[in-house]
Amino acid sequence: MSSFTYYSLPGFGEQCRQQYGFSDACIIGDRLIVTGQSKFAYLSRRPAFENIKSLIERTFQQAEYVVKLHAYVVGLSAVRGEARAIMVRHIKKACPNHQALFTTVGIESLPFAEHRVELEVDVWLP
Repeated sequence: MSSFTYYSLPGFGEQCRQQYGFSDACIIGDRLIVTGQSKFAYLSRRPAFENIKSLIERTFQQAEYVVKLHAYVVGLSAVRGEARAIMVRHIKKACPNHQALFTTVGIESLPFAEHRVELEVDVWLP
């Protein structure tokens, strides 16, 4: 495990790393795996995407190499159309020259009650 490189964003990310022992991103070989959470309801604001973008940039990579996105949305069935439209808009902005793989899953809750969305992103490292 020592060959992996882990990253956490300042603030909540560092707090989680210290208190709970988990990170926001990890480089494994030619892959960067990134997670991001949002306290805002159903991606109507950008924090989860901004967290992802910040982590990708922090590792000196580009969204151009995003291969796959998973979105876990609390209560998805009530906001399916809105959530899909917002996700598509953000993905097209982040990946204008390619079509990344994308999956959205509705869930009951996340570990922190104030979080409504969790993104998980795989980035290829050329």
